Amino acid sequence: MEFLEQPLLNTPSLSLNLLKVAAEQEWATLEDGLAHLKRVLAQAHESPAVAVPEIFCHLQETRRHLVAAGLLAMADNSRFAITERGRQVLAEHAMGVDDSVLTQFPEFREFLRQSSPRRVPENPELGTQEEGYQAYLDGQSAVDNPYEFDTSKHLAWENGWFEARDEQIDQPCGPRHEVSDKP
Repeated sequence: MEFLEQPLLNTPSLSLNLLKVAAEQEWATLEDGLAHLKRVLAQAHESPAVAVPEIFCHLQETRRHLVAAGLLAMADNSRFAITERGRQVLAEHAMGVDDSVLTQFPEFREFLRQSSPRRVPENPELGTQEEGYQAYLDGQSAVDNPYEFDTSKHLAWENGWFEARDEQIDQPCGPRHEVSDKP
């Protein structure tokens, strides 16, 4: 089972976790987020088959997305606070926040464009798959596919969109943070 298929470890839940922790205290850290997540997992009687350093890595990436969308603000390299926009999104999306919510903010769409490992040139003669890829980077959702359902162009556009999304999900977190592997 992949990380994001684990109960309470999907992107909407991790985002919600960090936003709640930041809303509860003046300055929060990823360690605070990890401690809160461990309490939530214990309350749900869940024991994910994922090592704590991997969870921490995903929390880092989630925080990066929330900062890029303006929902969290960094005080320094480790401490962050919720913004007014973050409080509003938390109130409006109490079940979780994922990239489909974050793409409503132009800063986040620009972040996706800038952090994409593959740059798609602006070219009116792009192939259909590349159009879908670029659509994801531009903040469109998969349902924005302009081609008729059940056609090869629809499928090609969709493949490009999901390729871009998967590349964002699969990006490594960078250097591993030293965190205890004990639950």
